[in-house]
Amino acid sequence: MTEPNRRTLVKEGASAERTVRELRNQILQGRLLPGEQIRQEEIAEQLQISRVPVREALSILANEGLLTHRPHQGYFVTKRSPEELAQIGLMLALLEEELARTVVWPTDAFIAELRSLNEDMARLVDTTEWADMVALNHEFHLRIFGLSPLRLVLDEVQRLWMLADAFIAIDYATREHRRATIAQHERILKALTARSRARFLKSIRDHRDSTDVGARAGMVRRFT
Repeated sequence: MTEPNRRTLVKEGASAERTVRELRNQILQGRLLPGEQIRQEEIAEQLQISRVPVREALSILANEGLLTHRPHQGYFVTKRSPEELAQIGLMLALLEEELARTVVWPTDAFIAELRSLNEDMARLVDTTEWADMVALNHEFHLRIFGLSPLRLVLDEVQRLWMLADAFIAIDYATREHRRATIAQHERILKALTARSRARFLKSIRDHRDSTDVGARAGMVRRFT
């Protein structure tokens, strides 16, 4: 049996990455709905690629929690009950509070990198590519929480964020929320720059509360 050459492997790897991004965006933007089956042949035809990178992409998204694999049936967009989402939100609130309380103040260079991430998000606010803001927001927060020495807690928060990304994206569908997110991130950055624990904790809590309000309002509408 002939083994694939390096060029083929590189090409398929790039195709899988593109497929992951496309499917993730379709899920976050609501073009693929909870419970909907992902048909490999349709995705391969749509993106003009073979089924090999499609299968790899589906496996990656299943590991992230966006898809659910059912043996002998295929892959489906994960459907979560309001109760499950409420539990995810509760765990995140509790664990993120501990991470925020224990962060070590970052360097000016680190804060500049965070500000650059927020600027990348700001450039997407008024575009059709707004779904990319979800991943940037994910990175923004996890880099901040990564300043805490509580590594096991951080690992669990990262896992929960992957489960919650589609849930978080509900709010991003509105331009007003996208703009508000940028402003709230700026307040977090100012608190970090000032190295004020009280201001930092308040900015994190206010940001979380604003997200929870929107998510709770849209939870039943989208996920049931």
